[in-house]
Amino acid sequence: MKRILTVKAAFAAAVCAAIVMPLLSGCNSTPARKSDPAPEMVYIPKEYQQLMKKIDYSGVQKAWIKPDEIKNYSKITVAVITSPKQLASTDWQSFNSRYLVSSYNDDMQYVAKYTSNSFLDAFKKSKTLRLTATPGNSTMVLEFAIVQIVPNKPVIGAVTNLTSLTPIGILLLPAKLTLKGDSDNTGGSIAMEAVLRDSRTGAVLAVFADRQKGKTAIFSAKEFTAYANVREIIDRWTANTVTALDQIREGKKIHIKDETGFVAFDF
Repeated sequence: MKRILTVKAAFAAAVCAAIVMPLLSGCNSTPARKSDPAPEMVYIPKEYQQLMKKIDYSGVQKAWIKPDEIKNYSKITVAVITSPKQLASTDWQSFNSRYLVSSYNDDMQYVAKYTSNSFLDAFKKSKTLRLTATPGNSTMVLEFAIVQIVPNKPVIGAVTNLTSLTPIGILLLPAKLTLKGDSDNTGGSIAMEAVLRDSRTGAVLAVFADRQKGKTAIFSAKEFTAYANVREIIDRWTANTVTALDQIREGKKIHIKDETGFVAFDF
C-alpha cells in the first residue's frame, strides 16, 4: 500500500509541475507579436524599408509614419492585396493536408476577402475616418498586402491537443509549449506589409509591417481548423489599424494594448 501511495504521489507531483510551471512561465512569455518579422520585405518600397523602425505597443512590429500629414485626411479607401511575391516558407510550413482540398491561391483569395470584410467592420467603429470606395480630396488609400500565410495543420492540431488531455500528454506539456512558442514553423501565422498613401498624388504617408502567429495554449480549439488563428490575427490587425489612425487624428500618441502570446485555453 505504501508503495502504491508513493507512486501516486510522484505522479501527482509530476502532473502538478507539468501544468503549473508552463502557466507560470507562460504568463511572462514573449508575446507572439514580438517574433521578429521575416528579414526580407517584398511589398513595401525599399527606400521606405530603410526608414522603418521597430516599435512597441503599436499593434505592428515595424513602421514609418507621418502623423502631422495624416491629420489632414478625413476619409480612407482600403485595397487588400495578395502580393504576387510572397515571403519564403519552409518545406514544413508548405506541407499541409489542407492543400488536398484547396490550393494556396484559393486560400489567399479567401484570406484577402476575409480581410476586406474585417476592415469594413472595423472602420464602422472609427471615430474620425469615413470609409469610402473612391479616391478624392482628403482621402487616403491603404494598400494592405498579404505576403505570407501558413494555415494550421488540422490533423496534427487535433492529435497534439487531444493528447494534451491524457496523462502522458500532460507530462509532455512543457516541451510542447516551449516548442510551439519558440518555433516559427507552426501553423496559424500570417504576414502583412502595408502602405498608406494620398489617394490622388500617391505620396506615401506611412508604411508598416507585421508577422503574427496563433497564441500558444495548453488546449487550442482553433488548431482543429486551418484558418481560425489567422482570422483572429486579421481581426486584431484591422481593429488596431483603425485605433491607431483615430489616435493620430485626435493628436494622441499611438498606443495599442499588447496581446499576450500565451493563454491556458483558446477557443
